[in-house]
Amino acid sequence: MADMHHAEQAQPQGQMHRADFLASIVLMGFGIMIVVLSVQMPRLEHRNINPYTVPGLVPGLLGVAITVMSVMMFARSLLHRGYALGLTRARIAELLSVPQLRRVLVTLLFCLFYAVGIVGRLWYPAATFIFVFGFILLFEYRRDYPLRRQKGRVAFAGVEALLTAVLVSTVFRYLFLVRLP
Repeated sequence: MADMHHAEQAQPQGQMHRADFLASIVLMGFGIMIVVLSVQMPRLEHRNINPYTVPGLVPGLLGVAITVMSVMMFARSLLHRGYALGLTRARIAELLSVPQLRRVLVTLLFCLFYAVGIVGRLWYPAATFIFVFGFILLFEYRRDYPLRRQKGRVAFAGVEALLTAVLVSTVFRYLFLVRLP
């Protein structure tokens, strides 16, 4: 009886170690990216800004902390064989059929499109408007309803996207003194 109880507890533990393995890899990449981007932020030497108040300091320290903790989680998952994911084509197809996971993947792809695809290539407020407007419509627009019944939803998305683009750009430029791409 004790062996059966131990086997029941081992499966969730194994799932946790696999989840830790995958999460630690994502978090390591995220932490390293934060550190790299914070080092690239302007230091404002021309304004005689105190080095301890530069815009990239706090994000850089947070990126270092995320990276260190994710490396620790990665090492722990390796010790417990978290790398044994047991992925098969059938399991991947099963995972991709879960609506919540599909929404997360679409969100991730849309955010990557914004960060890598259009920021820096378009004027920042325009890129932000496109992103916010598209994101709202992507998740709020109902394909099964005619457009005329959703004019308010589309208008709301446009107003919210415009306000977000203007406010974020203004705050970063004039309050935080950071020039956006």
